Amino acid sequence: MEKMNKDIVVKKNIYIILAIVLLLGIVIEATRSQFILQVSSHEANGRSAKAAVPKQNGISPQELARLTREKFLIVTDPEDSGSGEITRNVKQVLDYMKKEYETTEVTKLTKPSVSYRTILVTVENLGKFPDLDALLRYAEDGGRVFFTRTPEYNDGFYRIYRKLGVNAMGGPVVTKGIQMTSNLLIQGQEAKISEKLIFNTSIPVELEERSKVYAIAIEDRVPLLWDVDYGKGKFMVYNGTNLQSSMNRGLIAGAVSVLNPDFLYPIMNMKIMYIDDFPSPFRQGYDLDIYRAYKKDIPDFYHDIWWPDMIRLAADYDVTYTGALIQTYNDRVEPPFTDLEGSDKTNLITYGRDLLKLGGELGIHGYNHQSLVTDQSRVDELGYRAWPSEASMTQSLQELDAYIKRIFSQYAIRVYVPPSNVMAEEGRQALKNTLPQVNIIASLYAESANNLEYIQEFSVAGDGIVEMPRITSGYADTDINDWYIANAMTSLGVFSHFVHPDDILDKARSKEKTWPILSKEIRSMMKKLYERYPWMRSMTASEGGSELTDYLQTRVYVEHSEDKITGYMNNFSEEMFFVLRTDKKMTSTQGCSVEWIDEGVYLVHATKAKFEIGLKG
Repeated sequence: MEKMNKDIVVKKNIYIILAIVLLLGIVIEATRSQFILQVSSHEANGRSAKAAVPKQNGISPQELARLTREKFLIVTDPEDSGSGEITRNVKQVLDYMKKEYETTEVTKLTKPSVSYRTILVTVENLGKFPDLDALLRYAEDGGRVFFTRTPEYNDGFYRIYRKLGVNAMGGPVVTKGIQMTSNLLIQGQEAKISEKLIFNTSIPVELEERSKVYAIAIEDRVPLLWDVDYGKGKFMVYNGTNLQSSMNRGLIAGAVSVLNPDFLYPIMNMKIMYIDDFPSPFRQGYDLDIYRAYKKDIPDFYHDIWWPDMIRLAADYDVTYTGALIQTYNDRVEPPFTDLEGSDKTNLITYGRDLLKLGGELGIHGYNHQSLVTDQSRVDELGYRAWPSEASMTQSLQELDAYIKRIFSQYAIRVYVPPSNVMAEEGRQALKNTLPQVNIIASLYAESANNLEYIQEFSVAGDGIVEMPRITSGYADTDINDWYIANAMTSLGVFSHFVHPDDILDKARSKEKTWPILSKEIRSMMKKLYERYPWMRSMTASEGGSELTDYLQTRVYVEHSEDKITGYMNNFSEEMFFVLRTDKKMTSTQGCSVEWIDEGVYLVHATKAKFEIGLKG
């Protein structure tokens, strides 16, 4: 009897243990279930939309009318296409800086007004000025003049070259590469771009000791950028011919800011990183390099090695990922479209969940990796297929939407990344009609050599789409990425970078570097970024889109006095960030905080529509 009771107790305990194990299994499965994923995804997605706050005005219309406004003048040559290209770039930089400017043709500039804080000359032939002496008098009286390109080697330049800090000079030559010798680019004292990548037409010059050099050519060390005091004012000369490129805009912004004492301008302060083609179905099978290093097939490598490394990267260097998911890699461009061919729900669930837990975001790259264009010539060299119609694009996007909602039913996708950064107007229309909640397109900032890619400015388009270009890419830690980063930080205060998981499998994109090497390089890049610009705000693309909209809507006015800078913002939300270059000491602040970020360079965080910074020295 006693033995029977013991058996009953043991069996009862076994049942209890089994019940606990079963319950634990149910709980574990529930945490992985679609329901939990839906709830967590909804909460994560909600953070990307800022709550609406009332707009504030820091200055009334009557006060604004009495304010001495900062004004800039751009001098152009309508007969010179190079002048037009540089002028467009200069205008864009000043627009981002929220500075007022006017343009005038060189032949019409007789007596520059002292009301202009700086004159930016995009003219090559200085002999076209009707009165060069008037330009000299403007500088002598306290004006700033920035010659944004190599002057033509003629009598006009010869007349004034000594005033520009030049002792002697030779005929024009081709110079290769750029090496910074100063922090004109913020934290970019050592920034350089290879002699294999950039060429300039320059004048070999021997400068006076009083000239300050900011950049030189790498190959022959010809001065490329310098300034010199002249009377109460200053001249700056860019002895090169590439300031028409968006990737060199930091040189323009930096030059303008060091030319002018106590110079203040707004920046966006955004740090965004995209993973294109993620989540997506990973290629099956083996890669020889991966198997040699890790003894794993391709899907297991991504799950066990690549993704944990990327998670550690995000944790160590304050990185927030925006994924751009792909449903399938088939090349179908005609219906029917299904989720059965080449898709992988497990990857979407597993990596999508992890991405959201990290505070990241899910965006879309497409139903497949075919760019949304109907013109086959635009995708021939990519090996893609053009879509037969806008209707077929629409149906593929509808299938993608249904696919995502089967996993994340509450998640609102807001970001679209065009495959290979190529998209046509009909693709944009299909996207808007099918997925109206998608209000951000993230393509490219740099000019395209083949004119195929969709090139953007940070802006809001007429149809309401927020344009959020990416600036750099890849895992490799290169001088050119450093150069682009330093230029973008100086002109915009933006880091926007993207990588692909399958870069590792592509010998051309990886430059035949294996993941052990590439993982070290991407860590090196992010480490330098984190150490040089620790003030950058890491965010998703949606959060960046919201910040960009606020930045664009805010109107900024700056007033200078002997011992103070006053900033006024109308249509102001909650905060705005500025770069301040000054050699003076800060004595007080109101409505803002100030942080040192480089020698003579400060980050101003304004939290009131009117703010003040006291200066001394």
